[in-house]
Amino acid sequence: MTTTLQPLQNNQRDKNLDILRGFAMAGVLFVFCAGDIGIAESYTNSVMDDAIKWFKWIMVEERMYSMLILVFGIGFSVQFQKAKQKGESLVPVFLRRLVGLLLIGFIHGVFISSRDILFFYGIAGFALLPARNFNNRQLLIYILIVLLVWLNLNTILHAFGINPVRLGSWVPPNNYASYLEFNWQFFKGYHQFYGIYFDMLLSFLIGFYVGKSNLLGKIESYKKWRLKVLVISFILTVGLAVFQYGWLQNGGYEIIIKNIRTDALKKLIGVGMRLVWKIGELSFVLLYASLLIAINSSRIGQRLLRTLAAFGQIALSNYLIQSVLLVPYALWFDKYNNTPPFKGTILFIVVFVFQLAFSSWWLKRFRFGPFEWLLRSFTYWKWQPMKKNEIIQTAKQS
Repeated sequence: MTTTLQPLQNNQRDKNLDILRGFAMAGVLFVFCAGDIGIAESYTNSVMDDAIKWFKWIMVEERMYSMLILVFGIGFSVQFQKAKQKGESLVPVFLRRLVGLLLIGFIHGVFISSRDILFFYGIAGFALLPARNFNNRQLLIYILIVLLVWLNLNTILHAFGINPVRLGSWVPPNNYASYLEFNWQFFKGYHQFYGIYFDMLLSFLIGFYVGKSNLLGKIESYKKWRLKVLVISFILTVGLAVFQYGWLQNGGYEIIIKNIRTDALKKLIGVGMRLVWKIGELSFVLLYASLLIAINSSRIGQRLLRTLAAFGQIALSNYLIQSVLLVPYALWFDKYNNTPPFKGTILFIVVFVFQLAFSSWWLKRFRFGPFEWLLRSFTYWKWQPMKKNEIIQTAKQS
């Protein structure tokens, strides 16, 4: 079964989305190299290690995954508009895309890296599909419902007798046989953290709303509006960062809770803190997005960000290649729980520079990244022309 819907050509792509996706993917790589790979319990951080740790935690940690997920939602709105213009249903194509993500995510998460996020994408994406025909009011109501469920999920699960899963510390072993067993157990346990699905769906829906309302296009097109967004997001980001990391994480939350007697009020405050945390996360994303779009609005900025856009254009391949490179390296050289943040940052720079160069080299010759080609061929149920000269030859023949 085929469809007349086809992937976007390079000249049809929104470069801002590729830049945002590339920026977020760089952050994901940094978090893994400078944090997730881990350090020994006996290791004492140097001043540089602590500086990197705090920078990662405040400026990068959850922000980059949120940006990636938001971009996925924006991309869904682009696909929907494309299908609507052609008078076709997006459902078959999108469902195959989600199934493809589930298959790749399962293989990646079990056999290569427990840091997989693709399986979550596939599951949460099914709940994104109903929003395709919503008007703005209905979409906002859907977002509000998902937000309320996410904020109160522990209470809801407890009412159904479902207890939170505890995985313990993230300590993968440094040999592949044991690592596979660890991955399988981690995969089964991690996907019982149901809050991740609702958190991801919430970001998907916000991204879809952003795409539908053309927020990024307005930030790009209207300089005064862009400046207002930058100023507001900067003030909000700094204010919430000081509140969260300067006061709340340094005993502020305990000060609030210890003076409250009723459990209901404690739960309400806990929900409020989660909401504040989410707003802070999104304000960081908005600030980063506004800055990157502002830079890309000039010719000099476009040249500076061209390589990052290429990196983001084949983000799926780069994400999987990171695991293919880093997991064997960590296992072979005994690096799991043995890589301080500073050394991890050096590792990040080496891999990131390589992937920037690889992305530019690859896209000069091919239309898609290798895994994008595989996923899109499955999604559109037709082998896609891979080399750039193949599509030129096909056009001449037709």
